[in-house]
Amino acid sequence: MSDIRFPLTLRVTVSGTTPDEIREKARTQALDFFGPDSELDVISAEAESDTEHGTGYRAVVVFRRVA
Repeated sequence: MSDIRFPLTLRVTVSGTTPDEIREKARTQALDFFGPDSELDVISAEAESDTEHGTGYRAVVVFRRVA
């Protein structure tokens, strides 16, 4: 099989009570996926009140590994 390479994005959903907590949780998931030494770009990040749990915020963050 040939070695096919193309950019891949990862979308993670995390919950937290502060922006720093949300950033750290999202970054941890992205590094678990792409590898601990990966350099990452954030393509988009959106947060909203976490009405399901009643406290804090839920965010969707899209990452791409820097080529």
